[in-house]
Amino acid sequence: MYNPVDQADAEYVELLNISETAVTLYDEATGVPWRFTDDPDDPSIQLSFPTDEPVILAPGEYLLLVRNRMAFDLAYSAPAGVPILEWGTGKLANGREKIQLSKPAPGADADGPWIRVDRVVYSDGANGQDFPTGVDPWPTEPDGQGAALGRLDPTTYGNDPAHWQAITPTPGTAN
Repeated sequence: MYNPVDQADAEYVELLNISETAVTLYDEATGVPWRFTDDPDDPSIQLSFPTDEPVILAPGEYLLLVRNRMAFDLAYSAPAGVPILEWGTGKLANGREKIQLSKPAPGADADGPWIRVDRVVYSDGANGQDFPTGVDPWPTEPDGQGAALGRLDPTTYGNDPAHWQAITPTPGTAN
């Protein structure tokens, strides 16, 4: 949800563990947590996952990353038990944006190097000049019209607009 209708600070990103095993968003060998950023090369959003009590996602479990927890709670309701982390500073772009989940590479420190786990470069459907066909294939409804972007199949490649659709926002649940 990059452009909510009524609560601009109610932005959120939903992560889902699609594997068959639990995933810890912390690398014990390096002592470095995973991170979520908008542009990894010049981030305005940078959330390092907790280290004191590392986040562990069970198979099929969701994690919500929100801009502002109070605004999110006013706009949406997540199912009980779904962990929610607030990233605080920085906003998701309402036009075109790169978001990325990364884990530390072997031998990394807090500055990296990083291994990309997943990345999506989304758009609002109005940036045709950025695409070889001249047509922006992303749905327009998530751009301030009340819809969110939702993956058609969570196991498909995330950085392909053909794998996304406009959905009714249901943070922390299957679409």
